[in-house]
Amino acid sequence: MRQTRLATLAVGLVALSAGCGFIGPDSAGPVTEPPPDASAPPTSPGGAPPPGEVVGVDREWHEAKVHFDVSPVEVDGDLAVLRYDFTATPADPSQDPWFSTLALSLGELGHPGTEGRGVRLFDTDAGLVHAVAHTSDGAPAALIDQVESESGDEPLHGAAIAVFAAPESDSVDVLLPGYGAVTVPVVAAGDDFQDAVDQVGGVGEAETTKLRAFTRSYEAGSATSAEDDDVTVTLASDVLFASDEHTLSKKARGVVDRAAASIKRQADAGDVQVVGHTDDVDTDSYNQMLSERRAKAVADRLRAGLGNDFTVTEEGRGESEPIVQDTTEEARAANRRVEIQFRGHLVVEADPESDVPETDAPTAENDAVTITTDDSRYTVEVESMVRRPGAIVGTLVAERTKGTSTDPAWFLPAYLDQIGGREFGALADVAGAHNLSLLGAEERVLPFDYVAEKSDGFVLRRLLGDEEVKPLDRGMSTLITVVWPDTGQDTVTVDAPDRFRITDVPVTDAPTGD
Repeated sequence: MRQTRLATLAVGLVALSAGCGFIGPDSAGPVTEPPPDASAPPTSPGGAPPPGEVVGVDREWHEAKVHFDVSPVEVDGDLAVLRYDFTATPADPSQDPWFSTLALSLGELGHPGTEGRGVRLFDTDAGLVHAVAHTSDGAPAALIDQVESESGDEPLHGAAIAVFAAPESDSVDVLLPGYGAVTVPVVAAGDDFQDAVDQVGGVGEAETTKLRAFTRSYEAGSATSAEDDDVTVTLASDVLFASDEHTLSKKARGVVDRAAASIKRQADAGDVQVVGHTDDVDTDSYNQMLSERRAKAVADRLRAGLGNDFTVTEEGRGESEPIVQDTTEEARAANRRVEIQFRGHLVVEADPESDVPETDAPTAENDAVTITTDDSRYTVEVESMVRRPGAIVGTLVAERTKGTSTDPAWFLPAYLDQIGGREFGALADVAGAHNLSLLGAEERVLPFDYVAEKSDGFVLRRLLGDEEVKPLDRGMSTLITVVWPDTGQDTVTVDAPDRFRITDVPVTDAPTGD
């Protein structure tokens, strides 16, 4: 008898079809039993799934058939349990073992040290994301059952559970890194809920985190972020002021005027706070004074543009609140800024008043594009763009058609060039989909993100989507899921800066069930 523990993520699944709650192009309906060509899978860890419809999701990996049964999320008090089973049938039984490269741990769920990249629950209507909870000793509160197989030509079975902070809605979206997203009901806990929690080692901490929306203007002079009802418009000081100056140029006055118009769209009235920041060059006292003068210059211009419905105040914070912890020129440029903070909601202008920025990257109209790196070639296409409350869930499929060398940053050449300095980690620098944008009328719309770690002034953010697009072998495909704020458009343009652009992609509404 051969045993294999599923513990690492191997990307390379292409969507084939989906259950009624699956965020994607097709619907296969809810299922209550495994596919007819599979023998009975092992019992889920923690006991039987809760009552309610199980959502079936089918995938294909190099012609191997992979079937997921994702159960409703059970809730008891402040905790929730997610259970899923999977069955995989090999395309080539002669491989020994055929499943050695087919890892089904869903983003390394249950693998120590990688819980931040694992499966997550998200509710874009409430603007919340739930990462896998931690046990009292800091390990992920998750478990993947061992898989046993007599021979390589038998279906591979597995089952898993994970514990989260409880969602409050009647349904929730489940992000399965490398496999897409699926919508499942939220139901009351069954009798063996506590058994499931005990099996993962109990729960020491389960957190719910606010999602942050983020856009950046095409001229890169301003960026807007929204977390809950808190909106911040960030203006680059290098665009507003000459070096060591605090007087707005004619161009800078236009930037502030556009910011005022944006605030009017996003907040009916209220308090507006202007905060000046500098880099760490020169003395603390000089930087404090410069930040105060720059904040006042912007605030005075804003008062004229906003009118009597808004109360504008200003302050300077010098070099005390850098957003990038580094001393490079790029980091210092990001830290030189003026922030405009107010209560409201992010509004994306959908219809361009002018043409979006031109690109020299390969471009296609709702079709696959071919991109090349030094010695490799890839095709990328959008499988689906599905509207959820306040969000668009995008699914892309990419395949490597040429080349064999390791090419870790093939998807987005983001190395040291993350748009907006959004406090992502080193992994995002080389392998993430963090720069993948939807193009609005005046700005790039970046994927949702959220705070994963915050201590002593250090902030680490995570992407709501596939954070690591791993290198592909020739002939291998990968599924990439990204969740953006809703642009309100019926068709969208998906833009990977300097890599590819796909225009006129239709946005469909998520299935609501049978």
